[in-house]
Amino acid sequence: MRSEKPVSPLLRSLSRPHGFEPLRVEGRLPESLRGTLFRAGPGLFERFGQRIPHAFEADGAVTAVRFDGSGAWGASRIVESAGYREEQAAGRFLYSSAASWLDRMRLVRKGLSKSTGNTSTFLWKNRLFALMENSLLQEMDPATLETLASTDLGVVSGAFSAHPHRVASLRTTFNFGVRYGRKMEIDLYALPDAGEPSKLGTVEAPWHSMVHDFMATERHLILYVGPVKLNLLRAMLGLGDVTQLFQWKPELGARLIVVPLDAMDSPRTFELAPFWTWHFANAFEDARGPCVDLCRYPTFSLGEIGELESVGPLPLLTRVKLDLKSGAAHEARLCDIPCDFPQVHPRLHGARYSMLFAQTERHGPDRSIHGVTRMDLERGVNTEWVLPDGQLPTEPVLVPRGAAQDSAFVLDLVYDAKTEHSYVAVLDGQHLDDGPLATVHFDQTIPVTFHGSFAGEGAASP
Repeated sequence: MRSEKPVSPLLRSLSRPHGFEPLRVEGRLPESLRGTLFRAGPGLFERFGQRIPHAFEADGAVTAVRFDGSGAWGASRIVESAGYREEQAAGRFLYSSAASWLDRMRLVRKGLSKSTGNTSTFLWKNRLFALMENSLLQEMDPATLETLASTDLGVVSGAFSAHPHRVASLRTTFNFGVRYGRKMEIDLYALPDAGEPSKLGTVEAPWHSMVHDFMATERHLILYVGPVKLNLLRAMLGLGDVTQLFQWKPELGARLIVVPLDAMDSPRTFELAPFWTWHFANAFEDARGPCVDLCRYPTFSLGEIGELESVGPLPLLTRVKLDLKSGAAHEARLCDIPCDFPQVHPRLHGARYSMLFAQTERHGPDRSIHGVTRMDLERGVNTEWVLPDGQLPTEPVLVPRGAAQDSAFVLDLVYDAKTEHSYVAVLDGQHLDDGPLATVHFDQTIPVTFHGSFAGEGAASP
């Protein structure tokens, strides 16, 4: 009889949801580090005696660490959305593929979905939102992490993706949302730092795909449509979980759709060889058109999310240079260290840059080597904090402390398999290889988190 594969501790439910409480600190926290780190990910993998089929379908958990210059307080709470509460009242799953077919069909007919908030956190105008792939914004109380109401901000047509991007020079955050129907449509949104949100327009995709991330520059919004195709009939009939709905179709190739901010009805499409990307690093305007930097996978997979060790092909940082005049696209590898979850200094989002931070992984002879790495793309110099054996990093979150591109505190939520607990490493971006200045420890495992954000002191404090 075949034995079941053991479940990664990062894919188990949050064992003890709690509000803010003191956390144990090792080392010395920088006095100037003041504010709150927020992170989001799946939080409940089992409910009603059932396990959900995939992390993307789990109800989310938002985890936070507040720094006041001398100590740290932590909280982790489940996103108790309206759909979550409806399921609690019914005593069964209603929304995920773990629900009965009849329940799923009832909700499909009504056009209802659940805002699980299981992918990222988003801060806008001192408000905190937990976001997921394909739903409205789920608002949370930044002071307590209690769940508030979901919102469309008065403009969202049905979905607001988990990857908004702010262009620092425009003082505006942009995002997209996907609508599936006879055709796949991608709605585009703008949220200025001051002013009201707006819907900018809609772009039609060449096929029904998964659009996970995008990029924004000072002149363009750039959408990636990869060779992954949604089986729309299976989705409409509620047949199968998320891993059974999307198929890798390399014969389709890939597309980058470039939408001018001053001419939303005149997008340009660039055809590329097939590849997959989950995350972009940045994009900026060059003489001939946008340059788009992304973590390039040779193929698509949903299978290893949240696992301690990767076994498939690892992503490589790649630049795609787009020539708006000729319509040509040229790819060039930027670094040979496999990486994902890249981050650049916030003031350079959407602008030319030369340095980034990323979660890195390399296959060694006996184990995978995990790190947090600073990549200087101009000089080709990399500086890395290599984690101890049995520890797994997440996306680094940058807290700017100066004008230099590496002048930042780097906050990274780490899982330690030996002690089965999670901690936040506080690193100096200019001296990553020295290791953490301090570590801030939870007394439990925080389930896998995908993306985070940081609110400076006063922006989201109780």
